[in-house]
Amino acid sequence: MKLLKQTTLAAAITSALALGMSGQASADIYAGSSLAIDNLQIAFLNANNVPAFGGVTLNQYNFSTINTASINGVLAGGSSSCGTSPSCGASPVLDGPVANAPGSAFNRVNNQVSGADSTLTWFGFNTGSNWSNSDSVIYTSEITSQNANPTKTDQIAQSNINNAASATASSEILSVTGMTFNFTITNPGPFAFSLAFDADTDMIAGIVNSLGAAQATTAVSVSLSKDNAFGVGLQWAPSGTLADSNCFAGGGVACNELADSENLNLTIGVSSNNSTATNASYGPNVPGLAPYQIFATGLTAGNWTLTLKSQTSTNLTRQVPEPGMLALLGIGLAGLGFATRRRK
Repeated sequence: MKLLKQTTLAAAITSALALGMSGQASADIYAGSSLAIDNLQIAFLNANNVPAFGGVTLNQYNFSTINTASINGVLAGGSSSCGTSPSCGASPVLDGPVANAPGSAFNRVNNQVSGADSTLTWFGFNTGSNWSNSDSVIYTSEITSQNANPTKTDQIAQSNINNAASATASSEILSVTGMTFNFTITNPGPFAFSLAFDADTDMIAGIVNSLGAAQATTAVSVSLSKDNAFGVGLQWAPSGTLADSNCFAGGGVACNELADSENLNLTIGVSSNNSTATNASYGPNVPGLAPYQIFATGLTAGNWTLTLKSQTSTNLTRQVPEPGMLALLGIGLAGLGFATRRRK
Protein backbone atom coordinates (compact mmCIF):
# COMPACT_ATOMS: atom_id res chain seq x y z
CA MET A 1 0.00 0.00 0.00
CA LYS A 2 2.81 2.42 0.92
CA LEU A 3 4.59 1.64 -2.35
CA LEU A 4 1.37 2.36 -4.25
CA LYS A 5 0.98 5.73 -2.54
CA GLN A 6 4.55 6.70 -3.30
CA THR A 7 4.21 5.65 -6.93
CA THR A 8 0.95 7.57 -7.25
CA LEU A 9 2.55 10.65 -5.66
CA ALA A 10 5.49 10.51 -8.05
CA ALA A 11 3.15 10.21 -11.03
CA ALA A 12 1.06 13.12 -9.77
CA ILE A 13 4.10 15.34 -9.33
CA THR A 14 5.41 14.39 -12.76
CA SER A 15 2.00 15.11 -14.32
CA ALA A 16 1.76 18.45 -12.53
CA LEU A 17 5.22 19.40 -13.78
CA ALA A 18 4.33 18.42 -17.33
CA LEU A 19 1.04 20.29 -17.10
CA GLY A 20 2.82 23.38 -15.83
CA MET A 21 5.29 23.28 -18.68
CA SER A 22 2.48 22.73 -21.18
CA GLY A 23 0.44 25.60 -19.72
CA GLN A 24 3.48 27.81 -19.85
CA ALA A 25 3.96 27.04 -23.55
CA SER A 26 0.40 28.14 -24.39
CA ALA A 27 0.53 31.33 -22.32
CA ASP A 28 0.73 34.86 -23.74
CA ILE A 29 1.66 38.34 -22.54
CA TYR A 30 0.78 41.16 -24.90
CA ALA A 31 0.40 44.93 -25.32
CA GLY A 32 -0.43 47.41 -28.05
CA SER A 33 -0.65 51.17 -28.48
CA SER A 34 -1.72 53.18 -31.53
CA LEU A 35 -2.36 56.85 -32.24
CA ALA A 36 -4.04 58.43 -35.25
CA ILE A 37 -4.02 62.23 -35.64
CA ASP A 38 -6.05 64.00 -38.32
CA ASN A 39 -7.10 67.54 -39.27
CA LEU A 40 -4.20 69.13 -37.40
CA GLN A 41 -4.27 72.84 -38.24
CA ILE A 42 -2.16 75.76 -37.02
CA ALA A 43 -3.28 79.37 -37.26
CA PHE A 44 -1.70 82.71 -36.36
CA LEU A 45 -4.07 85.55 -35.69
CA ASN A 46 -3.52 89.29 -35.37
CA ALA A 47 -4.81 91.52 -32.60
CA ASN A 48 -8.35 91.32 -34.04
CA ASN A 49 -8.25 87.50 -34.04
CA VAL A 50 -8.33 87.27 -37.83
CA PRO A 51 -5.78 85.25 -39.82
CA ALA A 52 -2.44 87.02 -39.97
CA PHE A 53 -1.74 86.39 -43.63
CA GLY A 54 1.82 87.35 -44.38
CA GLY A 55 2.54 87.84 -40.72
CA VAL A 56 4.44 84.57 -40.31
CA THR A 57 7.43 83.47 -42.36
CA LEU A 58 8.45 79.82 -42.30
CA ASN A 59 12.21 79.47 -41.92
CA GLN A 60 12.58 75.71 -41.91
CA TYR A 61 10.88 72.54 -40.77
CA ASN A 62 11.95 68.99 -40.07
CA PHE A 63 10.02 65.75 -39.65
CA SER A 64 11.43 62.49 -38.31
CA THR A 65 10.14 59.01 -37.46
CA ILE A 66 11.79 56.28 -35.39
CA ASN A 67 10.44 52.71 -35.25
CA THR A 68 11.96 49.95 -33.10
CA ALA A 69 11.01 46.43 -31.96
CA SER A 70 12.80 43.75 -29.94
CA ILE A 71 12.44 40.22 -28.57
CA ASN A 72 14.76 39.07 -25.76
CA GLY A 73 16.78 42.26 -26.20
CA VAL A 74 17.53 41.67 -29.90
CA LEU A 75 16.55 44.97 -31.53
CA ALA A 76 15.52 45.94 -35.04
CA GLY A 77 14.41 49.30 -36.33
CA GLY A 78 15.07 52.31 -38.45
CA SER A 79 14.55 56.03 -38.77
CA SER A 80 13.82 58.55 -41.50
CA SER A 81 13.68 62.31 -41.75
CA CYS A 82 12.88 65.07 -44.19
CA GLY A 83 12.28 68.80 -44.19
CA THR A 84 13.26 71.91 -46.07
CA SER A 85 16.45 70.06 -47.02
CA PRO A 86 16.09 67.32 -48.10
CA SER A 87 12.55 68.09 -49.10
CA CYS A 88 9.68 65.87 -47.98
CA GLY A 89 7.53 63.89 -50.37
CA ALA A 90 4.07 64.87 -51.51
CA SER A 91 2.00 61.90 -50.32
CA PRO A 92 2.91 60.57 -47.89
CA VAL A 93 5.10 63.32 -46.53
CA LEU A 94 7.22 60.79 -44.64
CA ASP A 95 6.80 57.02 -44.37
CA GLY A 96 9.25 55.59 -41.87
CA PRO A 97 10.57 52.02 -42.25
CA VAL A 98 8.56 49.37 -40.43
CA ALA A 99 10.31 47.56 -37.54
CA ASN A 100 9.90 43.79 -37.05
CA ALA A 101 11.82 42.20 -34.19
CA PRO A 102 14.15 39.36 -35.28
CA GLY A 103 12.41 36.00 -34.91
CA SER A 104 8.87 37.42 -35.02
CA ALA A 105 6.15 34.96 -36.02
CA PHE A 106 4.10 37.82 -37.54
CA ASN A 107 5.78 40.57 -39.53
CA ARG A 108 4.18 43.92 -40.27
CA VAL A 109 4.26 45.28 -43.82
CA ASN A 110 5.27 48.93 -44.19
CA ASN A 111 2.22 51.23 -44.06
CA GLN A 112 -0.13 48.25 -43.69
CA VAL A 113 -3.64 49.73 -43.53
CA SER A 114 -7.00 48.07 -42.89
CA GLY A 115 -10.17 48.50 -40.90
CA ALA A 116 -13.07 50.90 -41.01
CA ASP A 117 -10.96 53.89 -40.03
CA SER A 118 -8.16 53.16 -42.55
CA THR A 119 -5.45 53.36 -39.89
CA LEU A 120 -2.42 51.13 -39.47
CA THR A 121 -3.48 47.51 -38.97
CA TRP A 122 -3.85 45.97 -35.53
CA PHE A 123 -2.73 42.32 -35.21
CA GLY A 124 -4.66 39.93 -32.94
CA PHE A 125 -3.14 38.92 -29.61
CA ASN A 126 -2.86 35.66 -27.64
CA THR A 127 -1.46 33.89 -30.69
CA GLY A 128 0.79 31.40 -28.89
CA SER A 129 3.88 32.91 -30.52
CA ASN A 130 6.51 35.64 -30.14
CA TRP A 131 6.35 38.80 -32.24
CA SER A 132 6.89 42.54 -31.91
CA ASN A 133 6.60 45.35 -34.46
CA SER A 134 5.97 49.06 -35.01
CA ASP A 135 5.31 51.53 -37.82
CA SER A 136 4.60 55.23 -38.37
CA VAL A 137 3.67 57.51 -41.24
CA ILE A 138 3.01 61.22 -41.84
CA TYR A 139 0.45 61.28 -44.64
CA THR A 140 0.03 65.05 -45.04
CA SER A 141 1.26 68.25 -43.39
CA GLU A 142 -0.11 71.72 -43.93
CA ILE A 143 3.28 73.39 -43.39
CA THR A 144 4.99 71.62 -46.29
CA SER A 145 3.39 74.08 -48.72
CA GLN A 146 0.91 76.92 -48.70
CA ASN A 147 -1.98 74.85 -50.08
CA ALA A 148 -1.19 71.55 -48.35
CA ASN A 149 -3.88 69.54 -46.59
CA PRO A 150 -4.17 69.55 -42.78
CA THR A 151 -1.66 67.29 -41.02
CA LYS A 152 -2.52 63.59 -40.73
CA THR A 153 -0.32 61.00 -38.99
CA ASP A 154 -0.63 57.41 -37.79
CA GLN A 155 1.58 55.18 -35.65
CA ILE A 156 1.40 51.84 -33.86
CA ALA A 157 3.43 49.53 -31.59
CA GLN A 158 2.44 45.94 -30.72
CA SER A 159 4.13 43.02 -28.93
CA ASN A 160 3.19 39.46 -27.95
CA ILE A 161 5.36 36.86 -26.17
CA ASN A 162 4.63 33.20 -25.55
CA ASN A 163 7.91 31.71 -24.33
CA ALA A 164 10.27 34.65 -24.82
CA ALA A 165 11.50 36.50 -21.74
CA SER A 166 10.81 40.05 -22.98
CA ALA A 167 9.70 42.22 -25.87
CA THR A 168 9.44 45.93 -26.63
CA ALA A 169 8.16 48.12 -29.46
CA SER A 170 8.20 51.87 -30.02
CA SER A 171 7.01 54.28 -32.69
CA GLU A 172 7.87 57.99 -32.53
CA ILE A 173 6.95 60.95 -34.73
CA LEU A 174 8.72 64.26 -34.22
CA SER A 175 8.10 67.56 -35.99
CA VAL A 176 10.29 70.59 -35.34
CA THR A 177 9.44 73.80 -37.16
CA GLY A 178 11.31 77.06 -36.98
CA MET A 179 9.25 80.13 -37.82
CA THR A 180 9.91 83.82 -38.08
CA PHE A 181 7.10 86.15 -37.05
CA ASN A 182 7.26 89.44 -38.87
CA PHE A 183 4.26 91.11 -37.34
CA THR A 184 4.89 94.48 -38.97
CA ILE A 185 3.61 93.07 -42.27
CA THR A 186 0.05 92.97 -40.96
CA ASN A 187 -0.36 94.41 -37.48
CA PRO A 188 2.20 95.20 -34.79
CA GLY A 189 0.64 92.55 -32.55
CA PRO A 190 0.76 90.90 -30.15
CA PHE A 191 -0.42 87.85 -32.07
CA ALA A 192 -2.45 84.80 -31.10
CA PHE A 193 -1.73 81.15 -31.85
CA SER A 194 -4.26 78.36 -32.39
CA LEU A 195 -3.58 74.63 -32.73
CA ALA A 196 -6.35 72.07 -33.20
CA PHE A 197 -6.52 68.41 -34.22
CA ASP A 198 -8.59 65.24 -33.95
CA ALA A 199 -7.06 62.11 -32.44
CA ASP A 200 -7.88 58.48 -31.71
CA THR A 201 -5.72 56.44 -29.35
CA ASP A 202 -6.14 52.73 -28.60
CA MET A 203 -4.22 50.87 -25.89
CA ILE A 204 -4.32 47.39 -24.38
CA ALA A 205 -2.17 45.27 -22.05
CA GLY A 206 -2.95 41.72 -20.98
CA ILE A 207 -1.70 38.41 -19.55
CA VAL A 208 -3.15 34.95 -20.28
CA ASN A 209 -2.04 31.88 -18.28
CA SER A 210 1.34 33.34 -17.45
CA LEU A 211 3.33 35.36 -14.94
CA GLY A 212 4.93 38.66 -15.88
CA ALA A 213 4.07 42.24 -16.72
CA ALA A 214 2.62 44.07 -19.73
CA GLN A 215 2.66 47.81 -20.38
CA ALA A 216 1.42 50.14 -23.14
CA THR A 217 2.12 53.88 -23.39
CA THR A 218 0.98 56.85 -25.47
CA ALA A 219 2.59 60.30 -25.18
CA VAL A 220 1.75 63.52 -27.05
CA SER A 221 3.22 66.97 -26.43
CA VAL A 222 3.31 70.38 -28.10
CA SER A 223 5.71 73.22 -27.33
CA LEU A 224 6.06 76.73 -28.74
CA SER A 225 9.05 78.72 -27.54
CA LYS A 226 10.66 82.01 -28.47
CA ASP A 227 14.28 81.63 -29.50
CA ASN A 228 16.87 83.08 -27.12
CA ALA A 229 14.15 83.99 -24.61
CA PHE A 230 14.08 81.50 -21.74
CA GLY A 231 10.60 80.76 -20.41
CA VAL A 232 8.71 82.57 -23.17
CA GLY A 233 6.18 80.24 -24.79
CA LEU A 234 3.98 77.28 -23.92
CA GLN A 235 3.94 73.52 -23.40
CA TRP A 236 0.81 71.41 -23.84
CA ALA A 237 0.16 67.78 -22.90
CA PRO A 238 -3.50 66.69 -23.34
CA SER A 239 -4.72 64.81 -20.25
CA GLY A 240 -8.38 64.14 -21.01
CA THR A 241 -9.54 66.83 -18.58
CA LEU A 242 -10.38 70.30 -19.88
CA ALA A 243 -8.17 72.65 -17.84
CA ASP A 244 -5.92 75.57 -18.77
CA SER A 245 -3.26 74.12 -16.46
CA ASN A 246 -2.65 71.39 -19.06
CA CYS A 247 -1.14 74.14 -21.22
CA PHE A 248 1.69 75.71 -19.25
CA ALA A 249 2.64 79.18 -20.53
CA GLY A 250 5.02 81.93 -19.44
CA GLY A 251 6.88 85.06 -20.45
CA GLY A 252 3.76 87.02 -21.29
CA VAL A 253 2.11 84.17 -23.21
CA ALA A 254 -1.31 83.00 -21.98
CA CYS A 255 -2.81 79.66 -23.04
CA ASN A 256 -6.39 78.37 -22.95
CA GLU A 257 -7.36 74.76 -23.54
CA LEU A 258 -10.53 74.61 -25.62
CA ALA A 259 -10.85 70.85 -26.25
CA ASP A 260 -9.28 67.83 -24.53
CA SER A 261 -11.30 64.67 -25.17
CA GLU A 262 -9.08 61.89 -23.79
CA ASN A 263 -5.77 61.43 -22.07
CA LEU A 264 -3.02 61.31 -24.71
CA ASN A 265 -0.28 60.93 -22.09
CA LEU A 266 -1.13 57.63 -20.47
CA THR A 267 0.51 54.37 -19.42
CA ILE A 268 -1.58 51.28 -18.69
CA GLY A 269 -0.34 47.93 -17.45
CA VAL A 270 -1.10 44.61 -15.74
CA SER A 271 1.04 42.27 -13.64
CA SER A 272 -1.37 39.53 -12.56
CA ASN A 273 -2.43 36.40 -14.42
CA ASN A 274 -5.55 36.47 -16.64
CA SER A 275 -6.00 40.24 -16.48
CA THR A 276 -6.48 42.93 -19.12
CA ALA A 277 -6.33 46.73 -19.13
CA THR A 278 -7.47 49.11 -21.88
CA ASN A 279 -7.85 52.86 -22.29
CA ALA A 280 -11.24 54.55 -22.25
CA SER A 281 -11.90 54.45 -26.00
CA TYR A 282 -10.28 51.14 -26.88
CA GLY A 283 -11.52 49.90 -30.25
CA PRO A 284 -8.80 49.08 -32.81
CA ASN A 285 -9.76 49.47 -36.48
CA VAL A 286 -12.89 51.36 -35.39
CA PRO A 287 -13.36 55.11 -36.10
CA GLY A 288 -13.02 57.16 -32.92
CA LEU A 289 -11.50 60.58 -33.63
CA ALA A 290 -12.14 63.23 -30.95
CA PRO A 291 -11.18 66.96 -30.80
CA TYR A 292 -8.24 68.70 -29.08
CA GLN A 293 -7.45 72.43 -29.21
CA ILE A 294 -5.51 75.25 -27.54
CA PHE A 295 -5.57 79.01 -28.05
CA ALA A 296 -2.64 81.18 -26.91
CA THR A 297 -2.19 84.97 -26.83
CA GLY A 298 0.71 87.32 -26.22
CA LEU A 299 3.12 86.21 -28.94
CA THR A 300 5.47 89.07 -29.80
CA ALA A 301 7.74 89.69 -32.78
CA GLY A 302 10.79 87.45 -33.09
CA ASN A 303 11.86 83.92 -33.98
CA TRP A 304 9.85 81.02 -32.57
CA THR A 305 10.14 77.22 -32.70
CA LEU A 306 7.16 74.87 -32.71
CA THR A 307 7.70 71.23 -31.69
CA LEU A 308 5.16 68.42 -31.90
CA LYS A 309 6.00 64.96 -30.57
CA SER A 310 3.98 61.73 -30.37
CA GLN A 311 5.01 58.26 -29.26
CA THR A 312 3.42 54.84 -28.81
CA SER A 313 5.27 51.98 -27.10
CA THR A 314 4.99 48.57 -25.43
CA ASN A 315 7.07 46.74 -22.81
CA LEU A 316 6.61 43.05 -21.91
CA THR A 317 8.43 40.81 -19.44
CA ARG A 318 7.73 37.17 -18.59
CA GLN A 319 8.62 35.57 -15.27
CA VAL A 320 10.78 32.54 -16.05
CA PRO A 321 10.74 29.69 -13.46
CA GLU A 322 13.88 29.68 -11.34
CA PRO A 323 16.33 26.90 -12.43
CA GLY A 324 16.91 26.11 -8.77
CA MET A 325 13.24 25.31 -8.19
CA LEU A 326 13.16 22.93 -11.15
CA ALA A 327 16.38 21.30 -9.97
CA LEU A 328 15.00 20.78 -6.45
CA LEU A 329 11.84 19.25 -7.86
CA GLY A 330 13.93 16.92 -10.02
CA ILE A 331 16.06 15.88 -7.03
CA GLY A 332 12.92 15.21 -5.02
CA LEU A 333 11.46 13.01 -7.72
CA ALA A 334 14.77 11.14 -8.09
CA GLY A 335 14.97 10.62 -4.32
CA LEU A 336 11.42 9.34 -4.23
CA GLY A 337 12.21 6.84 -6.98
CA PHE A 338 15.39 5.68 -5.19
CA ALA A 339 13.52 5.15 -1.91
CA THR A 340 10.85 3.16 -3.71
CA ARG A 341 13.44 0.86 -5.30
CA ARG A 342 15.12 0.23 -1.89
CA ARG A 343 11.83 -0.75 -0.24
CA LYS A 344 10.98 -2.97 -3.20
